[in-house]
Amino acid sequence: MRKIFYTATASIMLVPFIVQGVTIRDELLLVVAYINIFIPFLTVLGTLYVVWGVFQFIRSAGDEKAVTEGRNRIVFGIVGLFVMISIWGFVNLLVNSLKLPSDTIPKIPLIGSM
Repeated sequence: MRKIFYTATASIMLVPFIVQGVTIRDELLLVVAYINIFIPFLTVLGTLYVVWGVFQFIRSAGDEKAVTEGRNRIVFGIVGLFVMISIWGFVNLLVNSLKLPSDTIPKIPLIGSM
């Protein structure tokens, strides 16, 4: 019953796109645009989470529970950053593989280049 419900819901949600003539390419470009907006923001938040974990780890040198909490924050923050950067790389790979317009991909800043 759930499969029928999910299939019907997905079909109903796709009807406006089919009627308007929106292609899968347009949808992929929209997804790429959203990901390119959110990944840098989430990367900053992930970095702040890791820094918060480092401060918590250093500050609570005597308390074993707080040290473990700080260590967990550092590990989860690094794993989160890895996942976000991997998604960004996968999206760029998808854009290049499908030959979508590449002006939606943000350029990676290089140190010392102007």
